[in-house]
Amino acid sequence: MKVYMVQLQVQAGKPEENFEVVKAAVERGKAAGADVVLLPECSIAGSCMLGSLGDEIEFLEHCAACRDKVKELSREVDILLGGSDTLTGGGQYFQKGEAARWGHDFEVLSGYATFVLDKSVAVQGACAGHAKKLGQPVFYVDAVGTENSGKNIYAMDGDSGIWDKEGNRVFAMPRFQAAECLVTVADDGTLSGFPQGTVAAQDRIALIHDALVFMIRENLKKFHIPRMVIGASGGIDSAVSAALYAEAIGAKNVYLINMPTRFNSATTRGAAKALADNLGCPYMVAPISDIVESVCKTLEGCKFERDDTPMKVEGINHENLQARTRSASVLLTIASVLGAGITCNGNKSEATAGYCTLYGDSCGVMCALGDLWKTDVYALARYINREKEVIPQASIDIPASAELSDAMNVDEGKGDPIKYPYHDKLFAEWVDRGCSLENTEARLAAGFEKFCEDLGVDLGYFKSLFKTPEEALQDMRAWHRRFRGIALAKRIQFPPILSLSGTAFGAEYPESQV
Repeated sequence: MKVYMVQLQVQAGKPEENFEVVKAAVERGKAAGADVVLLPECSIAGSCMLGSLGDEIEFLEHCAACRDKVKELSREVDILLGGSDTLTGGGQYFQKGEAARWGHDFEVLSGYATFVLDKSVAVQGACAGHAKKLGQPVFYVDAVGTENSGKNIYAMDGDSGIWDKEGNRVFAMPRFQAAECLVTVADDGTLSGFPQGTVAAQDRIALIHDALVFMIRENLKKFHIPRMVIGASGGIDSAVSAALYAEAIGAKNVYLINMPTRFNSATTRGAAKALADNLGCPYMVAPISDIVESVCKTLEGCKFERDDTPMKVEGINHENLQARTRSASVLLTIASVLGAGITCNGNKSEATAGYCTLYGDSCGVMCALGDLWKTDVYALARYINREKEVIPQASIDIPASAELSDAMNVDEGKGDPIKYPYHDKLFAEWVDRGCSLENTEARLAAGFEKFCEDLGVDLGYFKSLFKTPEEALQDMRAWHRRFRGIALAKRIQFPPILSLSGTAFGAEYPESQV
């Protein structure tokens, strides 16, 4: 038997367009001499997250009509079409024009799974187990594309493959792109026709990079946003974001804006310029000091009736004003002029702790790094620089800092209050693994050595932060108050986050203000 497996790139909510892609693939399968064409689930609807569209009668009728047209395509070749196209829970096996629901043994043949970093492990276990149970090869075919829940954006990575009857994965299709292959299955289960060789696992950071670039590119197409404006501070987050967007949509379409005040060092300003030069992006310096001080001066001259609170903008209020001026005033205005969008450069560490400014650095049409811990952002920067320096080394070497006051002077070694090599691991216990504060408190009480070993934190570094258990305990409780308090209120208003882990804030990590 000759099997033509098709890893389709589908468009969410566009059955007619998807049918044309299916039709072309079936024609190529027939021309190749296939006996059966394997298609993923949601090949017609293109998504299982369709919002209200999945309830529209006209849309459902379009899906039904397109599935009927797939049946017509099967007059000369069998077609195995995945289900979950809003109409049926199972797939259909069209045998020379006759539709028949397939049985349990065929369910593994067609899949539809949104991408998470450990997806391959789950797929490997299921398919290998099924192959051993049946004593027959197993084909797994998944779709390529993106979808969203409103709060999270997901990739379908494909990762289709074949397992031999011993449960070994012997073939894998490339991730994040359409692919097709004709495979011959002999009566004894022997496989031939596909590229031979060991299927290697992809490096975790490389996979993160590819997933983010794919989701950025595909979703900006859906949003009809051809250009992006990014605040380039010289720091690591904006630099990595800029590199990803430039790769996804082209450097000429990514506009980098440096918005300095007296708090921004020559080091970070130089790094921002070097980043733009390395990428080849349009670059602008737009100082914001005059705008910020104009607001402060104006408010100082204003008074409330029936309240004598002076409008003196200083401290944290002055810091937040700078952040809001950069995003809500400067970046959004430039984006409006250019017909572009802006991105939120925030990461998962900052989101957990609420270390961001509402309507400031949390603004954006999407948040590309929102499911990455800060330590992962650094790892991604090193991956981007694997062949040449794209992210300036200064952006990697300087302390992470918002540079909103003299207390955040990077040239003096000052920076963010979050100590990422430790706090990332602590925050991940609460977010990724669902541990309570009481749980982490109890583990800390067992001693520094056991606590650090459990979390994977360097003991020497931990002891440099905290001299006593009480200091560590108070720090833990303070961050947890923010995590469950003001940070929660900020996260609810975050832009859609690109999902990588299965625990991204939003639909995956639902929260309520309680």
